[in-house]
Amino acid sequence: MLSKFAVILAGATLLLALPSAADACTRKVSKTAAQTVVPQSRINQKMIGDAVRAEVNYHRCRAGLSEVGNAGAPLAKEARNHSQWMARSQQLTHRSTVPGRASLKQRIKASGVNFRTGSENIGMVHRYRIDNRRFKIVSSNQCKFTTYEGQALPAHSYASLARHIVDLWMNSPGHRRNILDRQAKKVSTAVAFDPNAQYCGRFWLTQNFIG
Repeated sequence: MLSKFAVILAGATLLLALPSAADACTRKVSKTAAQTVVPQSRINQKMIGDAVRAEVNYHRCRAGLSEVGNAGAPLAKEARNHSQWMARSQQLTHRSTVPGRASLKQRIKASGVNFRTGSENIGMVHRYRIDNRRFKIVSSNQCKFTTYEGQALPAHSYASLARHIVDLWMNSPGHRRNILDRQAKKVSTAVAFDPNAQYCGRFWLTQNFIG
């Protein structure tokens, strides 16, 4: 789902990068993020934020757009709090019941960052790499899952979780528009975990862009 309160000019088009330029784009995700499984508690919010931003900037590069920077810890905290609220309430929504932080605009204002425009992407994915595919449950108690061909489906690393959620957003027109927004200059992303969800838990993510 997505939310946006900035005014967008009608008829604006994205500048498409030439194939050679797009081919030069790389994902600047750390080896640590690729090798570290996202834990159920004490999630490294900076690592997931950096990994998601790297994925976002990869797609922006391919579209011929400038990179977005880190919006900072205060906005990341608001994103984390909204993710935690969604996980507790089991609602994937941009509107919460938190006083003073019920809307995206209120949450960005509460962070204290300077902004003229803002947008938000939210999502939820399972801890194990079972989304959008047929899978077998080898052991629900031990959280063992495989494809029907027998390939193990492990828990997400920081890098794989970042790529998966950004790919989902890029395949949704509204979310893609937020990621490829020319007015977006900075981004913060945070995640919360629900250990009680089916198939050994689920992540809830909130991504906030500001311009």
